[in-house]
Formats: sequence, structure tokens, C-alpha cells
Amino acid sequence: MKEDEILSGLEKLVESLNIQLRYEKGDFAGGYCVLEDKRMMIVNSALSPAMRLKVLARELATMNLDEVFVLPALREAILEAVRQGETLAPENVIAQPITLEN
Repeated sequence: MKEDEILSGLEKLVESLNIQLRYEKGDFAGGYCVLEDKRMMIVNSALSPAMRLKVLARELATMNLDEVFVLPALREAILEAVRQGETLAPENVIAQPITLEN
């Protein structure tokens, strides 16, 4: 699969897990969070498609996907993020799920 097809597949996978995917501007790479019981994955809209792919793959690698059908090429992208110990500048990554309450 081509890079854009893998990115599109990862985006669809995120949404199939009932996680809202949002592309936003800011001084961060992206990550997974929970806001008022709403699961979200936020990715910096300024990132290149390759970096977007890495952010999504890194976050999906932290989730239990054992019971979810994942296309082999997508699973490989996720495993590659794990093998590379995919890291982005820690200060720019939402690293842990957080819950904000009013």
C-alpha cells in the first residue's frame, strides 16, 4: 500500500474504534485523550502525511486491537512504529490519556 492509503486506512481504523479524529493547529505532534467521556485523537494539521501516519500508528500501538480486524499493511505500520520506538519530541506529544472535568 502507498503511504496515503495507509494513512487513510489508519484514519478509518481510528474512527471504527469510536474515537473522534481531529486535525488541529498547535505546538504539538498529537495523541490520544479523553475529554468529558469523549475519546479523541488529535493530530497537528501542519504535519506531513508521513508524520501524521507515525502519530496515528504510535497511538494505535498502545491500544488493544486483538479483537479488531486490521488490514495486514496497517498492522505492519503499527508494528513498525513500535519497532522504531517511534518518538516525537516529548514536550510536543500528548502522551497519556487525560480526563478533564468541569
